[in-house]
Amino acid sequence: MTYALQPTSHAQDRPALVSGLSERAALEDFRRRLVRYAVKLIWNRDDAEEIVQDAFQLAISKQIAAGEERFGPWMFRTVGNLSLNFRRRSKPEPLADWNEPATGEDPAHHVEKAEQLERLRTAIEALPAQQRIAIVLRMQQQMDYADIARIMELSESAVRGHVHQARRTLVDRAAPAELPNGASA
Repeated sequence: MTYALQPTSHAQDRPALVSGLSERAALEDFRRRLVRYAVKLIWNRDDAEEIVQDAFQLAISKQIAAGEERFGPWMFRTVGNLSLNFRRRSKPEPLADWNEPATGEDPAHHVEKAEQLERLRTAIEALPAQQRIAIVLRMQQQMDYADIARIMELSESAVRGHVHQARRTLVDRAAPAELPNGASA
């Protein structure tokens, strides 16, 4: 983990002090958010950790301090771009390895859940890059449209359009297939 980034000395620029977290704890919390974001883009935790580490190294080399206002959006944008580059170079791995059933869960229900998750994953992977990033930031990271617009360097209305189109596409693609008699596959 990289902790060499030093925030500025202004208290209002240091969310760690406002939130009551130490600077190290706030940076670690931010790192975990970035890893969760990268995992949703590439579906592999180990590779996501490496991508986030690379993003922190880039921030250090470009002298972007953790306390700067542009640090958060820059890091999300960089992690997103590195994740998309990684996806172009590699083949996604199956989810079965890390999709374990809950204790006492019916095996048939677990299989159905796994199939639904795989359909959703496939649908997300098929989205155009801008839509994929927008929907992951909105739904998984719970960011508002203004923050996503800063990260993606787009207008809020463009971000809303990407999220809306991604949702429509996901509903269409991730829904279970219908059989001719009206039953689900």
